[in-house]
Amino acid sequence: MDTKKEKRKRLKQEGTLHPQPNKVTADLISQSDFFDPEDLMQMKYEMLRKVGMNVESVTDAANSFGLSRFAFYHAQQQYRENGLAGLLPSKRGPKRPYKLTQAVMTFIDEQLIIMSGGTDWEEISRKIKERFDLKIHPRSIMRAVKNKKKGK
Repeated sequence: MDTKKEKRKRLKQEGTLHPQPNKVTADLISQSDFFDPEDLMQMKYEMLRKVGMNVESVTDAANSFGLSRFAFYHAQQQYRENGLAGLLPSKRGPKRPYKLTQAVMTFIDEQLIIMSGGTDWEEISRKIKERFDLKIHPRSIMRAVKNKKKGK
């Protein structure tokens, strides 16, 4: 496998592969081997830099880097809030176990005290279903308790 294919594969795995690198028309791409139109994070940064230096308008910069104006404003907000790391793709899906509210966690703690030593995660799951009408997988409960002990 050549290095270009390897890099493309890595970018795809990381979620930073530009979806339309063929639409990148920025001059810097043709002027340097350093810039890679398939590297979405690099293209976002350069787009922000061009607008920030008043070299191009938002529309022109977005178009020349193969992105939309919406993508520009989103990248700009993420960059302002989080710096360069904000241009990386964020984790999709729930950020935490949303069913495990404070009330449910308190109930779990009570059940663990009652069981004192012989933890039955499936039984706790059934009791949560009865009390809160929530279906929570026993492994999710176990992980939440483990994370709570770790201080996460």
